[in-house]
Amino acid sequence: MAEIAARTAIAAVIAVVANVLVRALGVALFDIPDGFEHLALRAVITSTLAGVIAAGLVYAIVARVAKDPDRTFTIVAVVALLLSLVAPLMVGLEDPPEYPGTDAGSVGTMMAMHVVAATIAIVALTRR
Repeated sequence: MAEIAARTAIAAVIAVVANVLVRALGVALFDIPDGFEHLALRAVITSTLAGVIAAGLVYAIVARVAKDPDRTFTIVAVVALLLSLVAPLMVGLEDPPEYPGTDAGSVGTMMAMHVVAATIAIVALTRR
């Protein structure tokens, strides 16, 4: 259990740093305004931490009940990732957009951050 907690902590730090960089790149490339709440620095950090910590908890549960925890967790994590992409898509599909700066660049940046965090969590938690 301590090993899973350590891997979760490492994944959380790496994912936060990676998503802060993805956010900075998205803001620079797509001229996303500061008022776009979903890409505020605090929102990026807290949501990334929450997602990776949740992944660690799920992995700990899967590790106790599954014959092949890495494979089972990867399947669960990919399904969770696909479901998580619905939220940014819904922000992008609002007509008219509720948030200033909602466009393909801002929505794509949010979706990229979901993929980055999930990939880091899967790799960190399933590597032995």
